[in-house]
Amino acid sequence: MKAERKKGLMITGGIVLLVVVAAIVAVLLFDINSYKSQIETAASEATGLDVTIKGGMGLAFFPFGISAKDVHVANSGSEILSVESLKLRAELMPLLRKQIKVTACELVKPAVTIAKDAKGKYNFENNKKRSTIGWPGTAAGLNQFKVSKGELVYLNKRTGVKTELKEFNMATGDLSVSGNSGGIIRSVSFTGSFDCKELLQKNLRVENLKGPLKADKGVYSLKPLTMDIFGGKGEGDFTADDSSADPAYKLNLKVSKLDFEKLEEFIGTKKVIGGKGDLSASLTVKEQEGRKLMSSLDGTFSLRGDNLVSHTVDLDKVLSAYKTSQQFHLVDLAAYFIVGPLGSAALTGYRYGNLYYETQGGHSAITQFISHWTIKNGEADATDCALATQHNRVALKGKLDLVKERYDKVTVAILDDKGCAVYTQTISGPFNSPQRGAVSSIESLAGPLLDLYRKAKRAVQGDKCEVFYNGSVQQPR
Repeated sequence: MKAERKKGLMITGGIVLLVVVAAIVAVLLFDINSYKSQIETAASEATGLDVTIKGGMGLAFFPFGISAKDVHVANSGSEILSVESLKLRAELMPLLRKQIKVTACELVKPAVTIAKDAKGKYNFENNKKRSTIGWPGTAAGLNQFKVSKGELVYLNKRTGVKTELKEFNMATGDLSVSGNSGGIIRSVSFTGSFDCKELLQKNLRVENLKGPLKADKGVYSLKPLTMDIFGGKGEGDFTADDSSADPAYKLNLKVSKLDFEKLEEFIGTKKVIGGKGDLSASLTVKEQEGRKLMSSLDGTFSLRGDNLVSHTVDLDKVLSAYKTSQQFHLVDLAAYFIVGPLGSAALTGYRYGNLYYETQGGHSAITQFISHWTIKNGEADATDCALATQHNRVALKGKLDLVKERYDKVTVAILDDKGCAVYTQTISGPFNSPQRGAVSSIESLAGPLLDLYRKAKRAVQGDKCEVFYNGSVQQPR
């Protein structure tokens, strides 16, 4: 009995082995390149896009897979994707039934171009009716997706912003596609990892960007996120919510030991401040049709540093002599505080560091510096903006209307030891043609006798004055 059972198992195993060998032989003899045109047609019908395979195709084993070289994807004659090599991992048995069930996909050196038009429509979206003939189970079975050494260009025509990713890698798992009618962006969900050698956006350059990546039906996040930016180390998180008609973006970022000169390169200005500092930003913005992007900008922005250098002017020299000379516009010092990502537009009306040209050079130490802003609906309010040199302290108050691109009651003051303004000057009007107000002096410009009278009066009344600044920068000793 046992011998017969053993014999039966051997026969059954032999039959299974013969079937497997026959299947492998059939696949080996199968010329997949002869089906290239049918595969292109099926892929085009499945995606609603124009898929072309210009290179050769091949089969691999252990695990079983299909590969294709020089693959191109276009929509209405405009190329969206070109891939040096495409690798698909598929189940063997469905292929023998002339079906494809893909379980994993890898794109090697893809070049991707994504554009969103003014109405929020992506260039890979169309109204073509899609077919799933010959592709049963493909979306359901695909649970891994990988990109190696990719290049991506993203153009948002609604905002005019162009973003480029250089040499990025991405690996995802738990990939699923729902039946959401909002398109692939709002249908796909996955978890994975992302890293990018370089990100470029206008004058902004970010290197070694990396973090865990998550997508959930239109909400994409990188959290936590690390990067090299402005010569310092950055960390934080980023979320892009494209689940509704008005996409929203949120960035939390802290950069330690950034190089002020690198930051000034980003703005496109010459070197004015040197040294290391810290940047902190928590910003949200929402795209809304018919409205400027800046009108929905909310959050906070802070830039601070100690023991910095003013490359273009000896601040102590000119500030100490300002009482008698008044050689420069006091509001030119506003450039020190507006410096940063939120100030690139606000500095267009006059040369950043214009103080240099009117005081003929020099350099000095900035012992303390802070530029902290609160932003609501695109209006930046100077919450704590001041700097201290070895002998002087200067502060700024007012607002920047980033939507209308105007200065709103921006005032710069030289302070005394009580935080009261000794000299003030205002700047107002459009960023590209601001108007500077006259210099106002509390004491020194009123004449010697009145000056002595006011000093005596302050001494009798307990040295009271209207405090202009009471922030974190202390008066020099």
